[in-house]
Amino acid sequence: MRLEAFKERPFELWNLFVDLVAKENYIDLNAVQRIAHLAFWYDSEVQNGGHLQYFENRGLGELDETSAALLELGADCQHRVLRQAGRVFASKPREHIENAAQYVATALCGEYDALDSAYYACNPGIQQLLMDYLTLYRDQFVEILE
Repeated sequence: MRLEAFKERPFELWNLFVDLVAKENYIDLNAVQRIAHLAFWYDSEVQNGGHLQYFENRGLGELDETSAALLELGADCQHRVLRQAGRVFASKPREHIENAAQYVATALCGEYDALDSAYYACNPGIQQLLMDYLTLYRDQFVEILE
């Protein structure tokens, strides 16, 4: 994209960033992009359905990498919440939730309510930290033509 276009429509940079980190496969991203990818998906899942949704969709397979990504972004508060939520999730056997009614029933048990609230109280939020990260590493996400 041309530099003039970003000056006229600065939101386009964010849109391109989100498009990359949301749609590309983790394996196809470089190390800088992977940090943003993991943090973006953690935030997206928790914002949309709490930690229950995050672990139901992502499991524990990315827990360590996501924790490290949060620390790299400066999301210390979110990192602590994720580690605690991971311990809760790993504390007992889990069956995969099969449908919306089962999800609602599980969510109503409130297992993650306090952790979700703690996450939402973290400041700055992941979106702001990702914006700062994009500013710092813009060349890793978007090629701007002069």
